[in-house]
Amino acid sequence: MGVNATMKITITRPETTDPLVRAFAEPLSLEGEIEFRKLEAVEALLQFMKREGITRSELANRMGVPPSRITRLLGGAENLTIATLVRAGRAVGAELKLSFQNAAAAGKAPANHAPGPVSKVAEEPTPYRATRKS
Repeated sequence: MGVNATMKITITRPETTDPLVRAFAEPLSLEGEIEFRKLEAVEALLQFMKREGITRSELANRMGVPPSRITRLLGGAENLTIATLVRAGRAVGAELKLSFQNAAAAGKAPANHAPGPVSKVAEEPTPYRATRKS
């Protein structure tokens, strides 16, 4: 009394109305990627501070800034510069490491480049250098 039956299983992705899921389904805009990278840097700093047992107040003291500045810095309300990240890193005994990698090699879709440069730095890659008058 054997039955030869075949069962077909179909797996489908459920449609989502979650805006966060939809937002990350598409490549980030330039502004979105900038914000994401800032959040990554802050998260890395916070994780380092947690591992080392360094509080936000202690970071403020070590950097010589008011605690409110650290709150803005770590809360994303302040524009992060490389200088600020290096100072924060030194204050906690860490070193900032940066790298670039080919987006295509990393499995990412190429960015949608706007015509022309995206910043003044791209227009003039060699920074202005003051010259002394003799």
